[in-house]
Amino acid sequence: MWRDTAESGRMELMFEMMNELLKEQYGLQVLKAEKSKIGAGSDTWFVICADGRYVVKYPAQSEINHPEQEPELCEFLLDRGIPVCRFLKNREGNYLSTDAAGRQFHVQHFIEGKTYELNTAPGWLMKESAGMLGKIHSALRDYEGLPEGIGKAFFQYMTPQNALHSYRNSLDVAERQGEKELAEEIQYRIGLMQRFPKYEFEPDRLTCLPTHGDYFLSQLICGEDRINAVIDWTTACVHPVIWEITRSFVYAAPSCAGGQLDLQEFSEYVAEYCRYAELNAYDREMLLPLFFYQIAVCDYYGQYFSSDADNRHIYLHQARFSTKLLKWFESSYLV
Repeated sequence: MWRDTAESGRMELMFEMMNELLKEQYGLQVLKAEKSKIGAGSDTWFVICADGRYVVKYPAQSEINHPEQEPELCEFLLDRGIPVCRFLKNREGNYLSTDAAGRQFHVQHFIEGKTYELNTAPGWLMKESAGMLGKIHSALRDYEGLPEGIGKAFFQYMTPQNALHSYRNSLDVAERQGEKELAEEIQYRIGLMQRFPKYEFEPDRLTCLPTHGDYFLSQLICGEDRINAVIDWTTACVHPVIWEITRSFVYAAPSCAGGQLDLQEFSEYVAEYCRYAELNAYDREMLLPLFFYQIAVCDYYGQYFSSDADNRHIYLHQARFSTKLLKWFESSYLV
């Protein structure tokens, strides 16, 4: 009973704070507010106001998050027919606001629709996802001002040697916490780094364009048979386009749920993308090697252990799923 009362009191306080904040900065009267359980790192609230429904998002403090660039980018995409978020300006005429604690946040119009769980995309959505990504890259081809994502600096720092050091630290944490299964998975990654194939990517030969930066199934708000909106552009940057293609496929396709790739289905996904955007010969050659390299040298276990976010389990899913993918690459693709 005490816990229920305490939780009720906490939620009432959060509601009052949200109501005061939006009334002061946006002239909105909040009738109901609910915290989202989806997403990692950021705090997102769904609010019902007297004049409509909105989303209040506090982006996580991270070097890869750039909330100041998101509204302008979305306006650019909306003008080119790409369904994305619409942001509200505050009383001072700015899209980005700050609360009493100094935390930055946006207010967006709520978009009707549903999101699918990872690796549950129906056939129509697989096709729509690939095509939408191609349309995005075509629309953003000449867009300027976004930071570099996976580029020369990434390959200089994200090396098997540095990953090996990070994995050993994560292994220490897993063993101290008694996480036996996670420790075994991290030990596999340590072994992989020690026998890792030598890759020498040539970033200048890859098609690198402004892109979403985190384009996958959870960012797609869907209707019955179409994508209503692509949300969460906080991490927009310049990436090799093939990274977003492969990553979006493996997190959407039901055939990938166990950590393996159906190469024929993947080929069809790439072909649908290419109806709207081009890939050169080197892009096609690196479609899988680049993704394999990226998930191999990125320590998602470390992200999970160091995170204090309410939804930190999302990092754990990413870690364990990518380890399954790495095992498939080793056993079925690299042989």
